[in-house]
Parts: sequence; C-alpha cells; structure tokens
Amino acid sequence: MLHNYRALALVIVLALTAGLQASVVSYPLSIEFSGATPPAGAAPWLTAIFDDGGSPGSVDLTLTATNLVGSEFVNLWLFNLDPALNPTLLVFSAPSKSGSFTSPTISRSVDAFKADGDGWFDIKFDFASGGGDAARFGPGEDVSYTITGIGSLTAGSFDFLSKPGGGHGPFPTAAHVQGIGEDNANSGWITVPEPTSLALLGVGAIASLRRRRR
Repeated sequence: MLHNYRALALVIVLALTAGLQASVVSYPLSIEFSGATPPAGAAPWLTAIFDDGGSPGSVDLTLTATNLVGSEFVNLWLFNLDPALNPTLLVFSAPSKSGSFTSPTISRSVDAFKADGDGWFDIKFDFASGGGDAARFGPGEDVSYTITGIGSLTAGSFDFLSKPGGGHGPFPTAAHVQGIGEDNANSGWITVPEPTSLALLGVGAIASLRRRRR
C-alpha cells in the first residue's frame, strides 16, 4: 500500500512539473490610456494569449476581440519582444481565424512602432480600417498564428515593456480601437496594466497540495 501511495505521489509531482514547464502569457486589454474614448462593452475588450506548450522554439498566439460591440474594430495591435532577440527573425504561420475580416499585415523591427504618442514596440498587426464591418477585425472574432524562427523563443519572450516614448507607459501591449460611440466616430488606445502568466496556476496547485498534506 505504501508503494502505491509513493507511486501516486510521483505521478502527481510529474504532472505538476509538466504544468509548470508550460508557459502561457495572457494580456486582457482593459484600460484606455490615451485620454480618448474606451470601447463601450465590458472590459477586457481584447485578449492576446501566447502559449509555448512547455517547449522553446514555437509559440502559438491567439488574438480575440473579446468584448467589442457594435461597429467597434481594431486597426492596430502592438507587442514587444525580448530585447536580446531579433524581431525580424520571427516567422508567422498562415492565420487561422474565425470571421470574414481581412488578415492583418504583420511588421517586425526593433522599437519601430509607436502607440499613439506613447512607447515604441517591436511587432505590429495592421488590421483593415476600410471596407466596412465585413473586412474589419471586430466583435467576437479571433485569429491565431504559430510563431517560429528563433530557437529559444517562448511565451515569456513576449513579456516585455515597450521602450518609453511619451507621457504614458511603458506597456507590454497596446491596441487602437475605432468605431466607438455615437456615429462610430470615436477611438481609443487600450492596454493592460501587467501580463498574467497562467503558468503560475501550477504554483498554486503545488501550494494547495502542500496545504492539504498539512
């Protein structure tokens, strides 16, 4: 019986260790920082999730227009990369998406893209702003990519702040939302205060296990 308990404990430890190795960084964008108009729906309005599956070299990215409403849409979405890495080496797979929107143009360069007047970013997703709602990245839609090109790449590689460049920030990500408010005439720049690493859930699980053993 003691042997069985030890075997079970080993299985639990291995499972928790595997969970800790997986790195997921989530950005729920829920703050308007430029002094303009926030989206009308409940925050977070947008969500970005980087997931490396526990191994370096390949990261899955999913962008979701979580709680945009009406004719609101994203036209720019910006991210950072570990300054020790070269963003021009990043390779993005063909997009997998839900919705009819036009796939964004993706640009990569070191500290090359500015969010409003605030901060310089390394990666820019440029979504359609014309063509009507059908072409725009709007409510409930999502798009996913697999990012490769750098052998050491992990989800944590995208957990860095922008280079300071204005009165607000720095931020780990920023997005410009248009089509807000009456006559869809307003827009705003949104971000998240800090990233949420879902890998910490594994730490919580271990702490819970320790508490139960006590």
